Amino acid sequence: MAKTKKTKNQSGGVNISGGSVKVGGDVVGRDKVTAGPARTQNKSHKGDKTSKPIKILFLAANPQDTDRLRLDEEIRGIKQALRQAEFRDRFDLEQEWAVQVSGLQTHLLQYQPDIVHFSGHGSAASEIILEDKTGESQTVPTRALEQLFAVLKDNIRCVVLNACYSQKQAQAIAKHIDCVIGMSKAIGDEAAINFGVSFYQALGYGKDVKTAFDLGCVQIDLQSLNEQDTPKLLATKSNPEEILFV
Repeated sequence: MAKTKKTKNQSGGVNISGGSVKVGGDVVGRDKVTAGPARTQNKSHKGDKTSKPIKILFLAANPQDTDRLRLDEEIRGIKQALRQAEFRDRFDLEQEWAVQVSGLQTHLLQYQPDIVHFSGHGSAASEIILEDKTGESQTVPTRALEQLFAVLKDNIRCVVLNACYSQKQAQAIAKHIDCVIGMSKAIGDEAAINFGVSFYQALGYGKDVKTAFDLGCVQIDLQSLNEQDTPKLLATKSNPEEILFV
């Protein structure tokens, strides 16, 4: 989200070590409709606890030279939503905080997630902001981020960039990943939290990605935050209505 000094937008660091917890906008590009492997595999095992769990990797960054964000509230809400969901035993939620640019590739290789969720700031130049080795802001170039997901596309089905002005990078990632969510402009902390919690709650109840996205936008509207059109769902490789994780 936008890096400013006067407003609290998801545009930061919270030094919490990584852990494991079990637990409307626009749709752009749906010319090709294919049933992805996750849906094919999981449909026949819906509710089967012996199936491979769906791994969500929550990446957070709040560099010390940026405004404080309520990232802890966001992850707490997501954990609670998944714990209360029908298919709570089918999801593993992994966390990495104060993420540095130098460690991004390592985290993706280590956890091999099905869903990657970034929460933090985005720059006005449409680049997500991570941390450097001193805890200060460091942006991630779009081309490099796209190539990273192009190389690691085999296991990742969905990417959520819950940060301001992240739509451009979401579009680049969507060339390689089935479903990507980005923000078209600055988004406030409260709207970002409401969207994230509702999105994963819907996935936890077995809803498809498109429905989960729509419910996230509706939740923003229900809270009268007037930011329900900020999230954008990019899907050029698959139909998000046909992608289910459980």
